[in-house]
Amino acid sequence: MLATFREIALSLLCVIWLYSFALASIARPQTSSAKPIETTITELVKSSTKFNGKRVRIFASFPTDGIQRSWLMEPNCGLFDGISKTPPPGKPQCARGVVPTDSDKADNDRSQSLDLALAQGKRGTSDKHITAEFTGRFRCVPSCSSAKRLTLEIERVDKLDVVMNDMRPHLPSE
Repeated sequence: MLATFREIALSLLCVIWLYSFALASIARPQTSSAKPIETTITELVKSSTKFNGKRVRIFASFPTDGIQRSWLMEPNCGLFDGISKTPPPGKPQCARGVVPTDSDKADNDRSQSLDLALAQGKRGTSDKHITAEFTGRFRCVPSCSSAKRLTLEIERVDKLDVVMNDMRPHLPSE
């Protein structure tokens, strides 16, 4: 009988210890200190299922109409030689991008730097080319099997660069 009481007491102590450990881990907020996966827009579009729900870091251009439509594209999209609007042969695809969305975990100072860059010149990016390193959680909406939108919940914006386009008409040389 005494051995049975000890076994029960030991079992009860183990249950209490496990319960307190579980409560402590639930109360402690999970931090997303995991290093994000470095990738490209082309890879996100091509292999969206592989990256769905994961933190990623991409270097991308940020075209926007300045009102409601913004997206992330390969950095060279929009910087084609001459007046061509099609991607150069052998360059990454520019036909599809990723929609940036705000994240609850966003670094406000970094987001403000993007807002300041957009405030230069005209509304949107018709007179400028913005590139940056974006870090956030990638998602296929509603799912990767029938994705209507590929989104990136932006947490950080680093290495922001703004190149203003020359919008003045050029006179033909004589």
